[in-house]
Amino acid sequence: MKTKCPCAPIEILPNREIVNCDNLKFKWKQDPNGYFLVKIENNEIRCGFCTPKHKMMLELRSKNPDKIIKEIVKRNICNKSNLGYIASELTIAHNCIVNNKRYRQR
Repeated sequence: MKTKCPCAPIEILPNREIVNCDNLKFKWKQDPNGYFLVKIENNEIRCGFCTPKHKMMLELRSKNPDKIIKEIVKRNICNKSNLGYIASELTIAHNCIVNNKRYRQR
């Protein structure tokens, strides 16, 4: 049985904080745990996690980027900043599969 989303009205506070993120700068910081490599093979996303010494210790495969992201979160293998990056890359890779486009990791 599916649960329904809450239907309560939302109060939008007039004094809420509003941040224009387009003007923000974020310094890149390497995750000490390692980094991700993403590719598409046979219409499937393949996401490898490599140690800082360049050894792939884990490869996650799926047609669904959300399942890969959830597995990464479950395993707690990267920091939040890199999680945002890899979630974006996996979504881009999925869109390339759907639209029959070439994928190249940024």
